[in-house]
Amino acid sequence: MKKRKSKRIGLKPLIIILTLFFMSSQAFALSDEDCMECHGDQDLTTEVEGKTINLYVDYEIFKDTIHSENGCVSCHEEADVEEGEDHPMPMSSVSCGNCHEEVSDTYTKSLHGVARMEAGDLLAPKCYDCHSKHAILPPSDKRSATYPLNVPTTCGKCHREGSQMNKLHNIEEHNIVANYTMSTHGKGLYVDGLIVTAVCSSCHTPHNIQVPDDPNSTVNRDHINETCSQCHVGIAEKFKKSVHSPLITKTDKKLPVCIDCHTSHTISRVDRKDFRQVISNQCSNCHEHESETYFETYHGRAGLLKGGEKAAKCSDCHGSHDILPSSSPNSKIHEENIVATCAPCHPNATPNFTEYLTHATHNDKEKYPELFYAFWAMTGLLVGTFSFFGLHTLLWIPRSMIERLKKIKGKH
Repeated sequence: MKKRKSKRIGLKPLIIILTLFFMSSQAFALSDEDCMECHGDQDLTTEVEGKTINLYVDYEIFKDTIHSENGCVSCHEEADVEEGEDHPMPMSSVSCGNCHEEVSDTYTKSLHGVARMEAGDLLAPKCYDCHSKHAILPPSDKRSATYPLNVPTTCGKCHREGSQMNKLHNIEEHNIVANYTMSTHGKGLYVDGLIVTAVCSSCHTPHNIQVPDDPNSTVNRDHINETCSQCHVGIAEKFKKSVHSPLITKTDKKLPVCIDCHTSHTISRVDRKDFRQVISNQCSNCHEHESETYFETYHGRAGLLKGGEKAAKCSDCHGSHDILPSSSPNSKIHEENIVATCAPCHPNATPNFTEYLTHATHNDKEKYPELFYAFWAMTGLLVGTFSFFGLHTLLWIPRSMIERLKKIKGKH
């Protein structure tokens, strides 16, 4: 018997068949030009749930966007209908996650994503609320909603005071956008045009926004220093070596982080009058006793007067981000460095001059017993002297009056 030869399709015919298949499918797919026959009309609208929605698309702007190489039907899949047919209305929302899967997963787990998808909060922002629908431009483009100069405005659509979102949600912080605008970051952005300054997304991230109480939030207390160090690298390195750093001080007590001294949205320049006037109050949140004794000293009392911002504050002597114990050779208040610390205000300072006890007070019996007993001894002497001679004077007054009356009668 003759064996039958098996028939196989060669590689070249297979390639030709597949090519013709894809070409035929593309031939029937809607082109952007087909879509613009309708959506190029500025007056094209539709009614969805009682709302009038404009369906006009500025194709000239779209051609400059990062999606310019994508056809309309790559996002609006339901619009890919046969020639001569109308696509369904309204169409389903575009799923950005089809292409941006990783970002979509991050957003889904964020505060905004959970609020919208799990809680059904329709005010929670979707992708196009921040990036727009058809005018999606890279963050480096000045026209982009995510360009640094435009980010506060983009976030402000929801987070400005008086917005619908602010009215319906109990947000603890108020005037967020206004406070940011007046802060050193805001002035750097709007006054100096420094697009490298911190904007909303710099601290809260673009897509993984979480409440501060969330352990994974970039603005959680445990991550604040790390977040700020993205810009303030040098300061962060100094802080890591200070007594306020958890790397140096092991304690169950809450150690200060950046926002405890600088706040979050109202950050002001450290050389400004308003910041210097509150330094002592800020330090008193943790160092209450030291703050009380400071205000009993010349520096503290002078600081309460007009022009008091020029008087020495805590950070002038102890440092700001590089605070070290007095026993450390690098500390500003170490015996080898204290003269140099006092010199900016007291150019003629000497080692004897620096022996002045800055926080010494007569109220501290345990730490300064000599001052305590000396104060009460001098106070007792003063009160006793005035009491004795005061009583003597009071007793002498009636006797003096009697003697005067005798003299007056004697003359008559």
